[in-house]
Amino acid sequence: MNEGVAEASERMLKGAGAFAHETPYAVGKHYRQINSSPDVYLVRVPFLNISTSETNCYLICDGGECLAVDTGAPTPEGAALLDAAIDELGIDKARMSFFLTHLHMDHAGLIDHVAPKEAPIALSLTDFNLMAASSDAEYLRITEAQVSAEGFDCDLVHKSARYGMGIPSFKPEGRNLKFVAEGDVIVVGQTKLEVIDTAGHTPGHLALFHRGSGLLFSGDHILFAISPGLGLRLGVVDTMGVYLANLQKVCDLGISRLLHSHGEIRPDWRERVAWLKNHHCERIEQAAAYIAEHPGATGADVVKNLTWNVPQAWEDIYPAQKWCIVEGGIIILNHLIAERRIAREPDANNIHHYTLL
Repeated sequence: MNEGVAEASERMLKGAGAFAHETPYAVGKHYRQINSSPDVYLVRVPFLNISTSETNCYLICDGGECLAVDTGAPTPEGAALLDAAIDELGIDKARMSFFLTHLHMDHAGLIDHVAPKEAPIALSLTDFNLMAASSDAEYLRITEAQVSAEGFDCDLVHKSARYGMGIPSFKPEGRNLKFVAEGDVIVVGQTKLEVIDTAGHTPGHLALFHRGSGLLFSGDHILFAISPGLGLRLGVVDTMGVYLANLQKVCDLGISRLLHSHGEIRPDWRERVAWLKNHHCERIEQAAAYIAEHPGATGADVVKNLTWNVPQAWEDIYPAQKWCIVEGGIIILNHLIAERRIAREPDANNIHHYTLL
């Protein structure tokens, strides 16, 4: 076993102790069972990202069939660990299907490795089309114009605009893709799972809900380790409004347990939802207050003066993280526009300036 797999397996075993008081389920070298009826196994696929080190992937097994919810990032260590978990559980890959919550690399990056060519892969058409568009020069040109209009250096687009927009390794040709949306049902053995639209983190972000047990496989919709980033995508008028509405929709589902994608599974997810709502609302109000105090400010002025969880000066922020901040800031401005709280006016150079309404 290579070093990366060994370290991830060790974390899996240590993490099992946190659940000893609530689950009498099996713990293997590379997986942890977290539910029965249906049988659900957690596999932590390692990947060092900006703020996280693993992706929680889930194997739902019933009647000899298995559905994998996300696959993790395309690293040799991740591939070895996921393969080892599947082998350890005795899962027949020929009877596997796959559900991708969204098409970020740390969620769908191993799909080409682990999924047989004929295996059904359920995913969002919205995110699939975004992945295809993001490699198009025209898409990047429009994104560059949008960012430049807020007063940011367009070089940021060339450095980081494709961050989080797709998986270079994912080759859809010849794949058994099943595009699903809100209200669709995925069947594993006798287990029925409802597709839930949880757009926000990406425009096509999806979750899976098992109504009988109350389990929600929620991807990056709600996280404890970090506040999920919201992606700036062309054609989406109010990403923030959509995300906040979908946070409330999840609260109204009747969930017993939130199975998210990064960090330990915790019972206090309702409190986390309340925190996320408040977190975003505080930042929205901070943006409105800055515009009130600085009428005519550019988008870059507003965004750079919001409170972000980074210790560095703006010039020293890592480009991918800076891109996430730019996305989040423009999304806040778009939300205030959609709420009819601010006005956006271009100057002679097509740079946007903001005032309160």
